[in-house]
Amino acid sequence: MKQIKLNIEDENLEIVLTILNNLKNGLIKSIESSETNISSTTKYQPKLNKVICENEKPQGKYLSTASYKAKLQKNI
Repeated sequence: MKQIKLNIEDENLEIVLTILNNLKNGLIKSIESSETNISSTTKYQPKLNKVICENEKPQGKYLSTASYKAKLQKNI
């Protein structure tokens, strides 16, 4: 097995570890560091676990998909 050694400044260690941890699963077998207080971060989890329906009213300034399509059909 091949090894790659990186010399990284202390302030950049967390960024590099985040990048390495987010690489494709199975690509890196293990990550070791001389730093003892490495905090493992969780992967991205969306805040809402719901599916947005097409007929649902939008919360922002843009029209919903159904409203936009109806507006386009009205203008034709």
